[in-house]
Amino acid sequence: MGDAKPVLRALAAPLPAQLSRECISCTPPQHDPDTIFFTEGWKVVLHPSQCGLSNVLLATRRHVPRMADLTPAEWQEFQMVTAALEPALERAFGAALINMAYQRNWAYRVAEPDPPFKGGRPNPHVHWHLTPRYAQPVEFGGLIFDDPTFGEPFEWRTVDVPAQIRRAIIERLRAQLGVVLE
Repeated sequence: MGDAKPVLRALAAPLPAQLSRECISCTPPQHDPDTIFFTEGWKVVLHPSQCGLSNVLLATRRHVPRMADLTPAEWQEFQMVTAALEPALERAFGAALINMAYQRNWAYRVAEPDPPFKGGRPNPHVHWHLTPRYAQPVEFGGLIFDDPTFGEPFEWRTVDVPAQIRRAIIERLRAQLGVVLE
């Protein structure tokens, strides 16, 4: 593996949003307006809920139902991407630490599975939640982001932020990561 670093890419002018109805994680990065960057095998998108400022999802670009199905090349690139992403998430807004979670629960729930069932069966897609944790509230874009369970397991809640603030979060993360715009 050596000191090789992945090229973190994003489109300078993304195409119109066209999210996959079958599996949102399978949406090509060029059609997902929340894409922060992508590599050959992975993409990072800003999470729909900003319950943790700069909370992101790291997903495989191909549909992979479980971690055991990742190729050796995908595992290697995963390590390189997380090695770049974790410190960038800490630096971007002053996070004290990063929580990382791999959960497939929603793919198996009966009501509104995510992604939707395929052929009557769960259709999970490998992805991780990377959640920056903050010891103190953080102000950004005129909003206050707090972390009421800092020092304890993270508790999810829905925190919607306006599109222009989402865009500013994405741009700050891209700057921290040195994303190459194409």
